[in-house]
Amino acid sequence: MKHEEIPISKIKIGNRQRMDAGDIEGLAANIAELGLLQPIGVDRYYQLIFGGRRLEACQIHLKWKKIPAVILDIDSVLAGEYAENEFRKQFTPSERAKIGEAIERELGNRKGVNLRSVVGAIAATGRTVTLAAQRAGFKSAETFKRAKAVVAKGVPELRAAMDSGKVSIDAAAKIASQPKDEQKRIVAMPREDQREIVNRIRKTKADKEKDERRAFDIRVFRGLAEAVEIISHFAVSGKETWEGLTRVSAFRFSEDLERAINCLVRLQRDQPNAPRRPGLVTKKAT
Repeated sequence: MKHEEIPISKIKIGNRQRMDAGDIEGLAANIAELGLLQPIGVDRYYQLIFGGRRLEACQIHLKWKKIPAVILDIDSVLAGEYAENEFRKQFTPSERAKIGEAIERELGNRKGVNLRSVVGAIAATGRTVTLAAQRAGFKSAETFKRAKAVVAKGVPELRAAMDSGKVSIDAAAKIASQPKDEQKRIVAMPREDQREIVNRIRKTKADKEKDERRAFDIRVFRGLAEAVEIISHFAVSGKETWEGLTRVSAFRFSEDLERAINCLVRLQRDQPNAPRRPGLVTKKAT
């Protein structure tokens, strides 16, 4: 990793997640007055990693030909030559999220390449996203995902609050789930009011997830119950249809399940070569 001034004409800009660039003219005026306090980030091929707003302000509004940049050697980052805590010291959460995304892309492009250090690290951590999170200086993959959500969905005021430490990454991710106008309103609130709103968002999300899990459990139970009723009814009556049977209640589920299992064991024993499609099984097992 090194710092140098690079020609803006060399910088390559790929697909950017950020749709709302915010007040670029205001940013340009600030840079003109104070200078570029934080360099942009590129890889060794001059592919932009972070600092798109700063680049636009300097290139379009200030007409700069060169710009200070941090040049990241992603290979070295993957090999672990940069300590994760150094990333936490040198870069903001938004920038580390971009670094992590660059690492993820690089790993995705390395299919079939024999890189022992990378493969070993992935094997040790379990997933690519975990390795990217660690190399970018995040404590966990979940924190990395939250930071990415803020970068992708957060308004400039929210990203700035996260990067300055005024709002935690976790809280910022919760706020980023709200409409843009609401994000701005929450960021401008006093800290106590902000904390109350974030807790409310967290509780609402948790309740929604709980309801979704319960609805899923009910669908699974009903599906199993119908299957058990079908098999049980078929085993007793010998009917050749799987349709028209009512759903069983929870009180009958255990009894019907036991009968169904016994039925399936018999079917497997008596007709080991029967087709595995249920509709065909019912026609043969009379």
